[in-house]
Amino acid sequence: MANKKPLSEPYTTGAPRTVWTAEKIKETIKKMEEYTEEADIPILAEFAYQNNILRSQLYEYPEFADAIKRMLDKKEAQLEKLGAFNVINSTMAVFSLKQLGWTDKHEVEHSGEINNITREERENRIKELLNKAND
Repeated sequence: MANKKPLSEPYTTGAPRTVWTAEKIKETIKKMEEYTEEADIPILAEFAYQNNILRSQLYEYPEFADAIKRMLDKKEAQLEKLGAFNVINSTMAVFSLKQLGWTDKHEVEHSGEINNITREERENRIKELLNKAND
């Protein structure tokens, strides 16, 4: 029990936090671009793991935003293309695309009013319309 940390001290897991210098950022962006070009379906978590970087840190620095967007754009395009032609498991492609914001729900907005009328009221309304048309 003596080896346990007190609850007040946070536990750290995963890769150690990287110290980001201007050169380290530039080098990482270059690696991200190379990875994006080489990978069939680029995955940010895989890139972070392979480079011993916490994925969350990549989101913290605005310098990485464009490289992340390019990686996600390629991932989306590849998932759509490869999934459509059954090159990859379509269920996995759908799952991954949903994580990128895709949805299979059709949202229909109805702005009209719904009136429930009786058969008699409907027949009377039809008669009124026919009478107006004949006048």
